[in-house]
This record gives sequence, C-alpha cells and structure tokens, in this order.
Amino acid sequence: MFKIQYKKRVAQTNLSNTDLIKNILFELDKSGYNVTRQDQKGIDFKDNIWRLGSRSETFRRVDGGIFEINPEGGSITFTFYITLTFEILLTGIIVLICLFQDPFILIFIVFIWLMFLVRLFAVKDAGTRMLVNVLKASW
Repeated sequence: MFKIQYKKRVAQTNLSNTDLIKNILFELDKSGYNVTRQDQKGIDFKDNIWRLGSRSETFRRVDGGIFEINPEGGSITFTFYITLTFEILLTGIIVLICLFQDPFILIFIVFIWLMFLVRLFAVKDAGTRMLVNVLKASW
C-alpha cells in the first residue's frame, strides 16, 4: 500500500486525557475505522477498505492516521494520510492497455489524477471535521 502523510493538525484543548481518548474512540467507532494501537499518549487507526458502503463515502474518508495526545501542553496532534494504491494501480493498467491496444486511452490517466486532487481536498475536510468532533466536550 502506497501511503503519504497528508496533513498534520495541532489543536489546543482543555479536555482531560481520558476524555480525549473517549472522544477519539467514539469518533473512530462511529465512522467505522479500525484502531491499530491505543495507549495514553495516542491512538493509531486505519480505514477498513473492504467494508460495505458507497464509493462516494469511501472517496471522502481518511485512509488512516495518528492522534497524539500531549497532556503537559494541553494539545492534540492529528496526523492523517492518504493512499495512492488505487491511482497507481489504475495508471499501470491503463499503460498496459495502451501498449497493446489504443494509445488514446492514456487520456484517462489525466482524469484519474484530477480525481485524486479532488480527493485530497475532500480528505482534508474530513480530517478537519474529525478533529473538531474529537475536541467537542460531549461527555
């Protein structure tokens, strides 16, 4: 899986460590993410790409990330990433088709990477929304 770190967001909070962890776990569970690591300093998660759902919903989802909690500074750092697996795989398939069939199919590569740029903005918005939801004191 080809993943790139996309954004790193830092926010100040006055919530306690346990409240932050509860909020993070609630947000991740509500959105259907898999928690891969959890301790008092942070939580790692990734998206389950095989779960059922619409393609447009998957398009807007963060592919994974790390919530790092700094209780001394009263801050939380949210780093999320996006994968390039689909785009690279589809580009390779189109290049192979171009070698054996019609070279005009290469025009689809432009559309694939334009959709990736649109996806970058959608994922940025989703990541920001996740951080805002975590910082809400809902307990």
